[in-house]
Amino acid sequence: MSTLLSRSARLVVATLLTKLVCGVAQGATALDCLPPSPPAPVTDAATRAEYRTEIGQEFTAYFDEAQAYLRCLDAARAEVSEEINRAIRDYQALGPEPDG
Repeated sequence: MSTLLSRSARLVVATLLTKLVCGVAQGATALDCLPPSPPAPVTDAATRAEYRTEIGQEFTAYFDEAQAYLRCLDAARAEVSEEINRAIRDYQALGPEPDG
């Protein structure tokens, strides 16, 4: 039974590592990038004063998430640019079009 468990454990680890490696190797697309939701405005002065720290933390988290979103879009753009350049090279490798 312990052989079966260790074999199962090895299979789980191998599956997780494969997913991790394949996920890293796969480029980001714009569909992978989700924009963060901005914090709701707090217009009541008393609420702003009472929850100033929490509101500030919400905005800080939003700004961090926005930066991650922009980095994701940059990565997606870079991936698409690489794909376009590969397609151009493949197209150019076809050679000149025959007259016809």
